[in-house]
Amino acid sequence: MKTLVLKYLANEISEEELVSLKIWLKKPENQASFKEFIKSNQELDLAFRQIDSEKAYRRILEETLEKESVIRKIYIPILKYAAVIILLLATTFLIYTNVEVVRNTKTDAKTDMPPQSQITLELGDGSVEVLEDYNNKTISNKIGSAVVVKQEKDKLKYESVGAKDIELTYNKLTVPFGKRFEIELSDGTVIQLNAGTILKYPVTFSDPNSRDVYLEGEAFFSVQKNPEHPFIVHTKNMNVRVLGTKFNVSSYENEDTTSTVLLEGSVKVLRPNENDNLDVGTIISPNQQAAIQYGELSVEEVDVEKYIAWTQGILYFDNDRFADIVKELERHYNVKILNKYQELNSVRYTGTFQYKTISQVLEVFKRNTQFEYKLNNELIIIEPSL
Repeated sequence: MKTLVLKYLANEISEEELVSLKIWLKKPENQASFKEFIKSNQELDLAFRQIDSEKAYRRILEETLEKESVIRKIYIPILKYAAVIILLLATTFLIYTNVEVVRNTKTDAKTDMPPQSQITLELGDGSVEVLEDYNNKTISNKIGSAVVVKQEKDKLKYESVGAKDIELTYNKLTVPFGKRFEIELSDGTVIQLNAGTILKYPVTFSDPNSRDVYLEGEAFFSVQKNPEHPFIVHTKNMNVRVLGTKFNVSSYENEDTTSTVLLEGSVKVLRPNENDNLDVGTIISPNQQAAIQYGELSVEEVDVEKYIAWTQGILYFDNDRFADIVKELERHYNVKILNKYQELNSVRYTGTFQYKTISQVLEVFKRNTQFEYKLNNELIIIEPSL
């Protein structure tokens, strides 16, 4: 629900969301949660003023309860009561920060940039097609004897055909940094691929036991239900077994954590060596995240919107370390960021960005945490302010 509070303060909330916020705030326990959320963040201006959560609550409650169906403009004095800074650059940015005191911080692992800058599709015969996201075309095999798939701008669509007696043939779709793409598999499953992602999948699901795909990177799955043929997403550190549901899987090579976040339905999360044993694994429910880090599996309740915002082109940070934000910025904008200001890695931010350049995003961070940056083509160097 804190997402709705942020949207309300940013004047980005819809009428339906505003009604939901009004109903939510009527409950005393939710009023307490709201005040705790405000207290957990600091207003990031030069004075680092303390937050008056009571004033913030009363102001928002008054505004919310007075008019149910009118979206109002919120001015800066009101926002200061709510402990946020709103920076308008055509749309609203929300930035909060908390600073961890970390000594002897080690340099985070470097991100390896994909060598190609174009979306490519490798067919089963080894031929490679370059996909421009504004094209509509039919893609055939190397000798042109059979249609493999149709491209509809930024989406590939495989036709549903009878799987019996068809040889299992895999295609590989590679989406580089700075781009996103969508694919509809032959069973009707729709997958959105984030920047820096590779997906290997069958042209036709001819395996009689399961539907298997292989992921490196991040993707959002809307799996077509088929109880007789479970859908399995294989990653380096985690496998996800489903019948039909919607979920997000993140498994980047330069990240320490592989995770699955469930939007609806249910999924079973397994370690790679557990896939053939149906008696093991962990089942998660909607609004839960299963994560494997350094071999340890954990499950927790999460705000799903944070993990699927990328499907709408939104950068969504929620108390995230700058070191982790850098990795996401590199993927989103197809740039290399060299951070020479190591203390900045442990600063935490909350905020959302959409339709912004990398310079605009860094300027917002810069207004609240003093540092300098230089942009040289696709290389950004961050240094402490003098």
